[in-house]
Amino acid sequence: MTNIEFFQPNKYPLSNGIRLIEASAGTGKTFSLSHLVLRLLTEKEYSINEILVVSFTEATASEIKARIIERLILALKIIESINTNVKPYKIDNVLNEWVDLNITSKEKALYIASLLLEALERIDNADITTIHGFCSKTLRREAIENGNNLNPTIEKDSYSLINEIVEEYWKKEILEIEISELKGLFKSNFNRKNLIDVLSSLDNDPNNSFKQTFNDLKIEESLSSQLNNYSESLWIKFTTIWEEKGQELEDSFREIAKDLRSQGIKDTKPYSSKPRKNRYELLSNWIEEYKEKKRPSYEDIQNQKLINEYFHPKNIYQLDMKHKINACSKEMEPILDIIGDLYDSPGELVWEHALLWTKRELEKRKSKKGLINYSDLLKLLDPKNQNSNAIKDKVNHNNIYKNLEQRYKVALIDEFQDTDPVQLRLLKKAFGNRSSHLLLMIGDPKQAIYSFRGGSLNTYMKAREACDQIHLMNANYRSTKSLILTLNKLFLDGLIRSNLSTQELNPCSQEDLLELNGIKEPFKILNLIDTNQKVKDQRIKLDSKSKIEDKIPKVIGSYLLELLSNNPKDLNPSDICILVNRHDQAKNIHSYLSKIRIPSQLLSNENIFTREGAQILQIFINCIVSPHNQQKLALLACSELMQWTKEKLIKSKIDGDFDSLSSKFYELSKLFPTIGLLGCLSNFLEGKSIADLSNRGTLLGDLYQSSQLVDEQIHRQKFNALRASQWLSSQRFQSIEQIPEEYQPNSAISNSSVNIITIHKSKGLQFKIVICPYLWQKPPDRKSLLWKDNQNLLISKKYKWNKKYSSYQDFIRKESLNEAERIAYVAFTRAKKQLIVLWANAAGQEGNPLSGFLFGSESINLKIEDHTKEMMENSFMKRELKVDIQDIKTIETSKTWSQPKSEVKLSLGAIPTHQFENSWGRYSFSKWITQKNDELILKDLSDELNEDHAFKGEIEDMSFQEIDHLLVDKDQSIDRLEDQGWSKESPIGDFPKGPIAGTCLHKILERIDFNDIENQLKVSTIIEEELNIVNISNSFIEPINILLKRIANIPLGGPLGKFKMKNLNTKSSIKELKFDIPICHEANPINTLELSSIFKEDVQNKYGSDYINKLIDLKIHSSGFLTGSIDQVFADNPNHEIAKWWVLDWKSNWIGSSLSKEHRSSCGPSNYSISRMDEEMYHHHYPLQAHIYLLALHRFLNWRLPDYSPQKHLGGYIYVFLRGLPDKEELEEKNFPQWTPGLIVEPAPIERIKKLDLLIKRQQK
Repeated sequence: MTNIEFFQPNKYPLSNGIRLIEASAGTGKTFSLSHLVLRLLTEKEYSINEILVVSFTEATASEIKARIIERLILALKIIESINTNVKPYKIDNVLNEWVDLNITSKEKALYIASLLLEALERIDNADITTIHGFCSKTLRREAIENGNNLNPTIEKDSYSLINEIVEEYWKKEILEIEISELKGLFKSNFNRKNLIDVLSSLDNDPNNSFKQTFNDLKIEESLSSQLNNYSESLWIKFTTIWEEKGQELEDSFREIAKDLRSQGIKDTKPYSSKPRKNRYELLSNWIEEYKEKKRPSYEDIQNQKLINEYFHPKNIYQLDMKHKINACSKEMEPILDIIGDLYDSPGELVWEHALLWTKRELEKRKSKKGLINYSDLLKLLDPKNQNSNAIKDKVNHNNIYKNLEQRYKVALIDEFQDTDPVQLRLLKKAFGNRSSHLLLMIGDPKQAIYSFRGGSLNTYMKAREACDQIHLMNANYRSTKSLILTLNKLFLDGLIRSNLSTQELNPCSQEDLLELNGIKEPFKILNLIDTNQKVKDQRIKLDSKSKIEDKIPKVIGSYLLELLSNNPKDLNPSDICILVNRHDQAKNIHSYLSKIRIPSQLLSNENIFTREGAQILQIFINCIVSPHNQQKLALLACSELMQWTKEKLIKSKIDGDFDSLSSKFYELSKLFPTIGLLGCLSNFLEGKSIADLSNRGTLLGDLYQSSQLVDEQIHRQKFNALRASQWLSSQRFQSIEQIPEEYQPNSAISNSSVNIITIHKSKGLQFKIVICPYLWQKPPDRKSLLWKDNQNLLISKKYKWNKKYSSYQDFIRKESLNEAERIAYVAFTRAKKQLIVLWANAAGQEGNPLSGFLFGSESINLKIEDHTKEMMENSFMKRELKVDIQDIKTIETSKTWSQPKSEVKLSLGAIPTHQFENSWGRYSFSKWITQKNDELILKDLSDELNEDHAFKGEIEDMSFQEIDHLLVDKDQSIDRLEDQGWSKESPIGDFPKGPIAGTCLHKILERIDFNDIENQLKVSTIIEEELNIVNISNSFIEPINILLKRIANIPLGGPLGKFKMKNLNTKSSIKELKFDIPICHEANPINTLELSSIFKEDVQNKYGSDYINKLIDLKIHSSGFLTGSIDQVFADNPNHEIAKWWVLDWKSNWIGSSLSKEHRSSCGPSNYSISRMDEEMYHHHYPLQAHIYLLALHRFLNWRLPDYSPQKHLGGYIYVFLRGLPDKEELEEKNFPQWTPGLIVEPAPIERIKKLDLLIKRQQK
């Protein structure tokens, strides 16, 4: 017999062998594991890389790693304090004992410290992981030697690929089957959804081994023809044997009914000793109908009630099982088998063909794509498969296990109760050598609740029997003393169904007793009674399970309302956790609590991409993809993210808020490649928005989680914003039956909300008050299209009358009841201070997990009607168990809960007396020109409507569209052109105004190559694409084409003479040149007065002292960085050594004029005289912009151009007013005058640029 002792952290043997630690809930398992790692590192002197730590989930593995690091650091600090005589740290008794045993001298202390430091340095590469992480790392390490895929993609499941394969199979094979046959198949549970489910089940369980039972079935050949031939042969067999033994079978059924009645058994359905119908004759007549024509279809056979409800062997088998007899004679077995085959086997044949074909195809495609899922990882390393040819081609087991034995000295396996047979075989093969390795398993069989994931209690018990030693952890650090003493008595008889004993736990928690009004004991029973019945009347007709379940939300809601209201100071909603069995139960309670205004939050198992947060995120990323799409921006503005009203949306298109939103998303689109979607979302949300969203349930958490998942795909698949948007859309509309764990919402539990969570998800968590309202239910029967016989999985429907299947079903049902009992144990042990359990008597709920705990071990076989309150009280009295039992009724409450008002008086802190430094930051030209004196802002507001500032973010608050009559009014005060001979219309005179339209023109100009301007198809395509992005009519394609030709062919004039853009060498041009210039890094901030002084230089150049009066209106006080982006920089000669370099800026300003009182307007070259353009230059501070751009170009050339000289190489600046450019013919007519409408070309004011350079980079004197 295995030696069993109590666990002692510092005396636990670390010698080699196979050992087990059984750690009941709350006994400090993670703490003990981290301490054992400390001992292994220091006492056994193992390297951290020689220790393998495996846990069940990534979350628990991360927690263990963190606790190990914390333990090692604490041990180091203690050693340091001892050696330096520093005041010692406060430490736990276990570590204190370890210090006494190990730190025996200064030399020993230094040596142990060196071991711990080495471990901490290497811990990031230590193998503290899940079993799947361990398998993955092992296979990658052995990849080169074994010649398998060096970088396989590991998917948690293959659902998407399975969907794809089933879809292909459906088209290739199923749709080729005749409709009448197909309808019959659908009646046999064969459909696409079930096929996907079964194939996923086979793929995700490494223990599954599907067995082919139709030996003649060939998956390479057409299913339709094989099904037809098989059905034909079955029909011939059936009609032949029916003719011989049909009447005999009918007579035997009558005899069976007669014999049962003679034994006093009245219920012999569907058989009768004196039937009113001759069913043999009826079925024979039906068969006769097909003698002269084709056999009946599978649909006809499925619809034949005589076969299904009378002659089918399942009926006689069910009668046998019901009355525990063996009525069927051996003589009747052949005809019963043929009838069963006729009815079921065609469906079984199709099922087998489908599973074998799709399973093979799935394996081929995963291999081709280099995909493996978690199940594949285990299969590849399973010692049982080492002789499989398929596995041999991929891995060399001998090498792998030899290397594992050499790499690790110790394997610590956490949550071992959740281990499956494959994992156990793997661990024993690698670390089961008792002479060379320590295999230490830590688990609690009472918490084995994950059978649906492959976990097996039988596997645990088998491993337990083979252990050299078993140690028990019996000190509970979670729950209060009173609650632990109560639970000890509650579990006195152990887990009866699971045949698991429980040891008494020693309460070691420092938690204070919870004293609340309305609660007398740490264990409370809410005994649900019928509203219309007296309490003492126990013999009543019980309500159904569903009827009782409908009452639960109201019962729990009313109780919580009373509990919270009676304890406003001592109890917060977040202290409470409601544990449920299913997610729909959680939603129902959550919904009712919301109704009575008790805040609650649930952790559900739904797909995060189906929630509102993902829908809003889709709109958000669509706006990043198309920052100027008005429809998408409007959708976002009116969504829960921004909550604009219809009135605000309309107003925003006049006051500039809509344009600001567009500009903001344009900036985000530029930032997206570097900061990702989550960064863009965080950038977009302001503090007020975050605070508001946090008050609206899980929306904020869902937004962040969805963003993080999208960012992972952006990183993994190198998505741009468009591809990321498409991926998110596909996830939102794709039906995923098996939701990956990371796709399940994990919104952080609110500090002020009742927690609602399933018991399975609560594992490892703890709460002050735990309420269990659904444990009175027995577990539902597990439904599966597959069943197991000798480890082989079968699809055969013969199980309905097969004794093997009956035994399998009985085993599964028993296991389900056993696991339900363990689930109840897990639920009870989540409580730290108070456990509240609801009991309800519902019809048919025998087998519920509460019976043994509340009514005693003898009650588990009693009818549910016998589970009375009196019996419960007697059971508690017998065990000397103090329990607070409260009768509770279902009452719909009209009250609501309100948060108690805080009595804390709020006050302000001390007011700072010093001035805050607010000059440092990132500044742009646009930011400088918006920092005007307050009295000037209103004056200039309407004029700002004129200008396109969006492309480089020059103005933060801009309007959506120009209002023509404002411009017309302004136009009346402007002098007419000196020369009225220029045309009044521009090809883009009617082009929309405002920043969105201006940005569209900028994007077109950025993409156009003027050397290739005659390539009409290419140019028009670019124009169309950009117009479509901002929803501007394609009717402007031709006008923009005309404009582009004007730009390409017009001489720039001035210092550039006859130079044309179409002559520009592409290697001599840079578009969108971005710059960041440090401003006064080590000196006082630059101010407006200093900046204006530069315009006193170069008096011969334009925009000098006359501009100072305009510039002085600005309020500039800046240090940090000056940033911006220049539309285009180019050299006027291919030889860059002699070329001059110019900055060019495109302007789409509308400065047209009125033609009539009806406000019809024109905009063309005639409106863009020198005086009008100068006015625009002054008004929008373009001279300042030009000087900033020239400074950026000056520094750029000084950095990149050899032998740079500003006098020799710095050309000047060009402002192109796009709506004012004339055509070539008009220029020729006027003999190319000295100035051209729409163009301002000025040489660089060298002295100003030099002074500006010195001013900005000055250092503290």
